[in-house]
Amino acid sequence: MKPHGALAVRSLSVRFGGVHALENVSLSVAPGTIVGLIGPNGAGKSTLLNCISGISRPTAGTIELGGESVVGKRPDQIAGMGLGRVFQHPQLIPELSVLENLMVAHHRRLGYSVIGEMIGLPSVRRAEEQARHEAMQVATRVGLAASVDMMTGSLPYGHRKLIELGRVILMGATQLLLDEPIAGLNEAEIEHLGQVVLELRREQGLSVLLVEHNMGLVRRLCDRAFVLDAGSTIAEGTPDEVLNDPRVLLAYLGEVPTDA
Repeated sequence: MKPHGALAVRSLSVRFGGVHALENVSLSVAPGTIVGLIGPNGAGKSTLLNCISGISRPTAGTIELGGESVVGKRPDQIAGMGLGRVFQHPQLIPELSVLENLMVAHHRRLGYSVIGEMIGLPSVRRAEEQARHEAMQVATRVGLAASVDMMTGSLPYGHRKLIELGRVILMGATQLLLDEPIAGLNEAEIEHLGQVVLELRREQGLSVLLVEHNMGLVRRLCDRAFVLDAGSTIAEGTPDEVLNDPRVLLAYLGEVPTDA
């Protein structure tokens, strides 16, 4: 596993023509911590994640992972630095089993030789056995051991979210971007996914940047939280501090409750 390093975003701005999607945004995720990124729809959260993961390029500012700049790098290069992103909608292969979907991530990490696989080289066979073993370990870790032979397309939405989380772990991620991971899940699935994230942090020291609208989950999981509104940071601190900040209440509710 790659050494863990801090994620640091400094003075980041993104402009699309005359529109300021992000303006002078800074945040950090220390190794082994879970940080929430919250804000109303259109606040700029997805734009920030896209910049961190290499999908978009900022207009100004810096993004570093473990002290190394990621600005200008391709998404696959940034993934190779230990960044894994779990999207709101799982990006899986429905015709493959749970185990096979997990093994795909292992194959991508190792960069198999197609010719070697076709002619059955011993080294490739050993790598395949190792991939199956590691995929089974991850399936067990995220609570999918009983479903490894089932076709992914037939599984509940919550199971598919766990598969994608398992895939980024198998890719060697040490810093996770979780983009609204509980969207579409029921209460039991939310509880389970939250527990899995906490266990991964405890067992592997993973760092997490969590984009989420469920404030109960933010309070349960996050050490700190940053709040975006209209592309700018309006609050940061512990979850309780930011969720009681009048500026945050105004951004979400349009008014500050009189008893706040």
